[in-house]
Amino acid sequence: MTKLTPILQNLIYTNYLAELLPFILGLIFIRKIKLKGSKVFFFYTTCVAIFLLFSIYSKFVLHDRSKQLLTNRFFLILEFVLLSLYYFNNLQFKFKKSFFAIACGLFIGFSVYDYIITQDPTEFSFQPLVVECLFFALVIIYFFFEKLKYNITSPIIYNAAFWVSAGFLVYFTGNFFLFLFSKSNQHDPDFKTQYTIIYSTVTISKNILLSIAVLISAYIQDHQSGLHKPMDIDLGTFNPLKTTTNQ
Repeated sequence: MTKLTPILQNLIYTNYLAELLPFILGLIFIRKIKLKGSKVFFFYTTCVAIFLLFSIYSKFVLHDRSKQLLTNRFFLILEFVLLSLYYFNNLQFKFKKSFFAIACGLFIGFSVYDYIITQDPTEFSFQPLVVECLFFALVIIYFFFEKLKYNITSPIIYNAAFWVSAGFLVYFTGNFFLFLFSKSNQHDPDFKTQYTIIYSTVTISKNILLSIAVLISAYIQDHQSGLHKPMDIDLGTFNPLKTTTNQ
């Protein structure tokens, strides 16, 4: 297990860098991000970068685990709200406004309640994460259903929301059971190693897909309208029945 420690540490650092990658790409192509959903997504990546840096500062500089975990709790609530707003802008069903408003209210209430009943401030509670993973996994599956049913103007891979959803689906489904069983196994050293490997691998994969979404938004989606313009080609009049006579 000692031999794995440097590898795991490098995996954690790679995970930190991967979390910043969508934000960095968003900054590079910020002038090309014009759609409302893309703007919400860029704001989300900005919040990820800010909270990540503050979490790293609390962990490695202040050495204050309780403050780091409190930061993570705040971010979890903000993430739930921002992703709800993102899918509010990308879904079409009739009662989506009430649905996401109620979901956000319940999740915020549950997160606050979970924090109040937590006896040890240095012990992270995985229950809100489990709820978030289950909720958005179902939302994203429905999103794909809508896209396959209604999106007929262009290939779905040309849609930035497809890559965002693919990334988050990998993240939420890949970590669901990991978070679910973390409560009872978080003091097991072998489980901590497995947790680091699985979580980092899934998160890096998510951020690669989110980075593709930024590139799609910058280079393809904003120019899709030009792909569907009718072709103005004058082929002349073809009338094989018309006959000409020489006079």
